[in-house]
Amino acid sequence: MWAGRGATSDADYLVAGRSLGTFPVAMSLFATWFASESLIATSGEVARDGLAGARAEPFAYAVGILAIALFFAHRLRSGGFITVADFLRDRFGGGTEPLAAVVIALSATTWSAAQLFAFGTIIAGASGLDFTTALVGATLLVMTYTMFGGLAGDVMTDIVQGAIIIVAILILFVLMVDASGGMSAMWAAAPATAWSFTAPGESWIDRVELWLIPIAGTMVSQEALARTLAAKSPEVARRGALWGAAIYLAAGLIPVSLGLFGPQLAVRLGVTLGTDEAYLPSLAAALFPDWLMILFTGALVSAILSSVDSALLAVSAVVTESGYRRLRPEASPLAMLRAARFSTVCAAAVAAWLAMQGESLRNLVLDAGAIAAVLAVPIIAGLAGWTRSGRAALAAILVQMGVLGVLDWGMGVPGAFLWMIASGAATFAATTWLDRPRKPEQAGSAAP
Repeated sequence: MWAGRGATSDADYLVAGRSLGTFPVAMSLFATWFASESLIATSGEVARDGLAGARAEPFAYAVGILAIALFFAHRLRSGGFITVADFLRDRFGGGTEPLAAVVIALSATTWSAAQLFAFGTIIAGASGLDFTTALVGATLLVMTYTMFGGLAGDVMTDIVQGAIIIVAILILFVLMVDASGGMSAMWAAAPATAWSFTAPGESWIDRVELWLIPIAGTMVSQEALARTLAAKSPEVARRGALWGAAIYLAAGLIPVSLGLFGPQLAVRLGVTLGTDEAYLPSLAAALFPDWLMILFTGALVSAILSSVDSALLAVSAVVTESGYRRLRPEASPLAMLRAARFSTVCAAAVAAWLAMQGESLRNLVLDAGAIAAVLAVPIIAGLAGWTRSGRAALAAILVQMGVLGVLDWGMGVPGAFLWMIASGAATFAATTWLDRPRKPEQAGSAAP
């Protein structure tokens, strides 16, 4: 509430008045993308599959943040946009904006649901409450402080939460090294199979998708790009994103190490570790004294809070800027601010409902990335300056949404994401060619 006290307009609320320096951009970007699955899901997947379980996170997501720094941050910040949909409207006309806003809202709501699902699970496990009650409590907490704080409050808490995450996982890593008898002993105990970047039985399509979905989804994510759009200048946006990618990768390697070396330590200590999403909590319980489990739980909650509020703000941004502003262009800045806060409340309610459906944490996250990637083709083409064809952008988005819906969610076809990207690129190229300027004789008119 203190951070958001000076907000008088939607720009103050959604992009913090464009006042962020390099460090806030970097830490907020790291904390936003370093979510619950970065700790819980990644460590469990690495324990099960070796380094193959770390391909999506941290490596592919780090590449996505790096792509933001190299290709997106400076150009989008230079345009003074608030959302990705704003950029598409500016580049391709107003027809693409509402469709892009729907895509962003769906992706961000799904991402919010993933974090609320994890938050509710932690609260239920620690308190003895049933999951539904815990989820409602978690949603009310996040909804309230996001509604009052906006992006300024989001960034401020991201810095604190990011520091808690780093301290907690460093302590856990040090305790694991100590219990293993030192770095060399720990390293030597890892089986040779743990170092493989491929999992048995995978097709090349599975491997490509596992890398491409996080990279493409991150590059065009409103949650991540909002930090760069709130920077003081285009240069600060680029520099902050570069540092954010570096911090994210460095911190992300710690859960990877916990997954690589934890199983051998468990055998040595004679303890039983959980599997998949229960792996890291059980490893922490084996290594931490009771009082330090508070810090570990704080790290998990921090990872969740620093992500879910960003996703709720992403929904609020597109609903306000691409919805309410278009319906009421005469609305005052104060009215826009109220609309943005109301949209945050609605987004939290929808995300909580989605979290109650019980889909796994990793699946929800990958679904969010796949939805966001629907915008990748027109955004990349627009930034590259290839065309201003609104029909091409609109057709590409519609085709990709259809392909993703039918092949992935409807039929479960392997490689559906690759088909989606290929169909979008082909549609965009074909429509651009059809819309190209023609000579008079090609159009059927007589030359003068």
